[in-house]
Amino acid sequence: MAAQYAIEGATAKGIAASVERGVSEGGLTPGDALPPVRRLADELGVSPGTVATAYKELRQRG
Repeated sequence: MAAQYAIEGATAKGIAASVERGVSEGGLTPGDALPPVRRLADELGVSPGTVATAYKELRQRG
């Protein structure tokens, strides 16, 4: 579950890489719900647009 894995990053690429790392290490499983954009942006201290871009990249990669 996403709540057990701490997503990190300060850029869209960094956030996307963190999610992918979480999947590869087993902290996240494909299909887990990710935190809402605004909540994750607040937690990471980045703009919601940065998180939205990361999520878009992840969707495109599948």
